[in-house]
Amino acid sequence: MKKMLSTVLVMCLSIFAFAQLQKKDTAVLLKLPADPVTVARFKEKLVELALQNPDISQYAIKKEINKYEKNMAGSAWLSHFTAAGNLNEFTIKGNSNNNVNANYYPRYNFGVMLPLGNLIKIPNDVKRVKAEGRLLDKQREAESIALKGKVLEAYEEYAANKKLFELHMPLMEDALQNFNQTEEKFRAGDPAVPLEIYKSTYSAYNGEMVKHIQLEKVLRQSKLILEALVGTTLENVMAQL
Repeated sequence: MKKMLSTVLVMCLSIFAFAQLQKKDTAVLLKLPADPVTVARFKEKLVELALQNPDISQYAIKKEINKYEKNMAGSAWLSHFTAAGNLNEFTIKGNSNNNVNANYYPRYNFGVMLPLGNLIKIPNDVKRVKAEGRLLDKQREAESIALKGKVLEAYEEYAANKKLFELHMPLMEDALQNFNQTEEKFRAGDPAVPLEIYKSTYSAYNGEMVKHIQLEKVLRQSKLILEALVGTTLENVMAQL
């Protein structure tokens, strides 16, 4: 008899503790927009925030670097031009003695030294840097498209898991209600509810609790995956709509 009472007490305590935990801990998982217009805005906001992550924003820095490299490649021609001047007391102060000044002419020297290979190298360097800039644009576009797909896929996964979680809740509540009714009759000594039936209703409810915990785990994981892609919580995204 004592063993039976202990079993009943353990069952009741475990059910009460689980019910309290569920009331406190699952509300945050069920906040998603319902109407199609808000859902569309929510998805757009998720993608917009995801595109601000470092993997995408780094392309702006790479493009800036490419701009500097393009300027450097284009100015390479200037390195082949030289200019020089004679600076001395006669060129600074001037002197009427033409014979003396003649030793310091010409006062200024200009020249060009152009290796023939640079006639091909410099234009090709400029073209290469421009091509690298176009490649960066294509890479950013491709990565943005891929990231958008991942975000929308993660959203659909989360939304589906949320729906499964919600659909299961009434089943668990029915199992709990059935167990509570059976427990009440069992405690009242109803001969129609022996210990075996009492245990079977508890086992059924316990099975639903296990499913509930598993569904909640999957839901939480899918929420974390989506939030990792977006860079913030879904609650923060909702607040920005």
